[in-house]
Amino acid sequence: MKRGMNSSEMQKNNRALVFRTLLENGSITRSDLAATLNLQKATITNIINDFYELNIVEVDGDAAAGRRGEKLCLRLDDIYMMSVGITRKDYQFSVFTLQGRQEKYIRHCFEKNEDIFGIVEKMKRDAVRLAQEFGTDRIIAVSLAVPGLFINRPEKNEEIFMVSEFEELSRVNVRKELESVLGKQVLVKHDAKFSAYAEWKCAEEIQGIERASLAVVRSRGYGIGAGFIVNGAIMNGHLGLAGEVGYTGINYNGNRMGHERAGTYEYRAGIESLRRYVGERLTEFPESPLTENSTYQEILEEYKKGEPLALWAVERMAWMLGYGIANIIYTVNPDCIIIGPDYPNTEHFLSKVKESIRNCVPPYVEECTIIRYSRLNEDSFLLGGYYYNLDRLLKDDIFTRIREARSAETQTRNAITPA
Repeated sequence: MKRGMNSSEMQKNNRALVFRTLLENGSITRSDLAATLNLQKATITNIINDFYELNIVEVDGDAAAGRRGEKLCLRLDDIYMMSVGITRKDYQFSVFTLQGRQEKYIRHCFEKNEDIFGIVEKMKRDAVRLAQEFGTDRIIAVSLAVPGLFINRPEKNEEIFMVSEFEELSRVNVRKELESVLGKQVLVKHDAKFSAYAEWKCAEEIQGIERASLAVVRSRGYGIGAGFIVNGAIMNGHLGLAGEVGYTGINYNGNRMGHERAGTYEYRAGIESLRRYVGERLTEFPESPLTENSTYQEILEEYKKGEPLALWAVERMAWMLGYGIANIIYTVNPDCIIIGPDYPNTEHFLSKVKESIRNCVPPYVEECTIIRYSRLNEDSFLLGGYYYNLDRLLKDDIFTRIREARSAETQTRNAITPA
């Protein structure tokens, strides 16, 4: 028989529910809180009084405190979370308020001959600079998104990097290096998993659906990663490898000596494949402005103009992308599949992806699956780190973290105030 919650657990759960509801609604009355959460008004009053004591709630607008019908809102603009991500080409930092507003964003693109140790030293300096700017004690959680293959088993303290085209990442533990300068725990996950979690939080199509599931397909350069969310939980797998679809084979005959990965999904449908497709047919399009040195963005610009070679190459990439998505439909069967912002955001591209999918699955199956481009403005793997850490703290005790942050801030202010 399942044990019921004791009074302490119930109180903790109710506080978290009220906090989350305030967070999601922006402002709301006590009566609406009680009705929304099916809690007694006395329970709401006690929790709100606790929030006033923590100095995390205030009256929204000009209504006087205590007046019937006043709307309450959270006061958390001075409490932050830091999201960090490293890819094969760059690293990025975002600082979010506890209410999810991005306050700062920085990005460092790797130089051609920059080694991993120099990269990590720059990351650490940027981390310290941001911590000093926003207050180390006021940053209550830090996340780190990394590319795959990434074996992650926290219960065994196991982290192994086997990243294709970025093998040097295995030579340094980025998480531990950041923890050494920030003085706090850093939560690490595969970047596609964080991306999927952010999309899950923001996807209107699945809100209110029981047993909903979502998949995200991204390509941050050479590879392709996917994240799967089922019933609100990230699908990790035994070694943390769930979602590593880029390593699956879609063209067995493509593998050959010296090109052992040529038959994989990421080789055929990753965004780096676009330059390779252009190179394969350059001589057939002598009038094309594209060259063997054209960048991904340059090819996309020509594609938008309707340039024939760029159009063929993008359609080829879309076809391969759809082929792999069809495999995801058969394997995971998610309600919604979101294509990351790395791919062209055009109706033409999406139509070609869906055409490829229909070539592999029955039309009814394709019609019943929502397939769309990401609508998020922030980079989803950074935003996902914020959401994941927020939910983790709400299940733990976010109020202790907030109290400690406010207490440390007061002590610092008192220490520098002249007697």
